[in-house]
Amino acid sequence: MGNPWTGGPPTLRLRDVTLRDGLQNLDKVLATEAKLELYRALVGAGVSELQVTSFVNPARVPTLADAETLWAAVKAEPQRLSVLVANPRGLDRALAAGVGEVEAVVSVSRAYNEKNAHRTPEQSMDEIARMAADARTANIRFSAALANAFHCFFEGDISPDASLDMVGRLVEMGLTEIGMADTTGHARPDRVWDLFDRARRLWPDVRFGGHTHDTRGRGLINALAAVQAGAAWLDATLAGLGGSPFTAGVGGNLSIETTAEALAGLGIETGVDPDRIVAAGELAAKLVGR
Repeated sequence: MGNPWTGGPPTLRLRDVTLRDGLQNLDKVLATEAKLELYRALVGAGVSELQVTSFVNPARVPTLADAETLWAAVKAEPQRLSVLVANPRGLDRALAAGVGEVEAVVSVSRAYNEKNAHRTPEQSMDEIARMAADARTANIRFSAALANAFHCFFEGDISPDASLDMVGRLVEMGLTEIGMADTTGHARPDRVWDLFDRARRLWPDVRFGGHTHDTRGRGLINALAAVQAGAAWLDATLAGLGGSPFTAGVGGNLSIETTAEALAGLGIETGVDPDRIVAAGELAAKLVGR
């Protein structure tokens, strides 16, 4: 029997977000050197794109309080490196640290955005517009991600039209890379495929990335649905670490070990060595005590 997979690309960007999303909701705060050990293990396994930290209020996310120190230690590395920022203050810190690529985030869910960012989605979008302009002036890459693009614990299912409306506004700001996240892990693969397919058809020059969670055990199948619909990259973490520090009940992230193996089996090249990434996952589990 032949490979039944259809619609997949020959290559795919697999972005590791362990050092940011994977660690952000841990009770244990890893030392910067331990994070660098994970970084070296990821790079040794062939990972070439990493989101390494977030410039957020350390009082709210103490596991990422060493953002400047960690960035200074890796910024000269040849991999494609990025950070997450929550607001213009975070962007100012990132620019001062010499960051070359920044991602902002806004939730399609009004309730989640107000709880997480203490702003309405409209206020967050206004801030993203200002940050996008500042990033262009500074000549750095700038992208945005939509949280709760499919479902929210507070509001239930999110209308795909609401997500696409936000995508349209981000495109109007000049953004050419936009992530769409199943923040709660409650999406179904048919809904994921539909949203990515519609977005790709509406904005064929924009690259879309998928960010899924394993709350209901659908992280991988939802990620593969996004790939089949044209996603340009997937976010994943070692050992499936991560979740939301602001919302209880969110399962771990998509496992980069499982994803690398699955994509390799489908004939999709990511550059990640399936065996070495498993060893990196074992290191992560040891360092975080799981």
